[in-house]
Amino acid sequence: MNNDFPILLSTLRKKARLTNLELAEEANVSRSLIPGLQSGKRCVGEHQARKLGAALGLTGSELEQFIFTAIDRCTEKVLKDLQDYPAELINLIALQLRQAGITPDAMSTCSVRVNNDESEAAITLNNGKRVVLETKLELAA
Repeated sequence: MNNDFPILLSTLRKKARLTNLELAEEANVSRSLIPGLQSGKRCVGEHQARKLGAALGLTGSELEQFIFTAIDRCTEKVLKDLQDYPAELINLIALQLRQAGITPDAMSTCSVRVNNDESEAAITLNNGKRVVLETKLELAA
């Protein structure tokens, strides 16, 4: 679904004024990983994405968004700190999208905005339509 990560990684690497080799060394990852990621032929999980983001100088929400974008291309998309939550909860949004007839291959881009107890996912479909998912967390008394 997400073809943005190769471009994002390349842009951030150039902004940090690092070569592919320098980024690989700084992140302590394989020398072949960076060009593979930038070409879209390889993917990473959370651990390597976190190492790459840190090597690029990313912190806070910028680092978390980088990780989400990176792992979106990976088959192991559940972040380690989320694995203990019930599968039904983790898969809720995917189920809602599928029930609405929106399949992963119909999506071209996705961006997430998190603000305290509210979040929004903006999805652009291949046909140009836009889908917005909003969540709000309220703790019951």
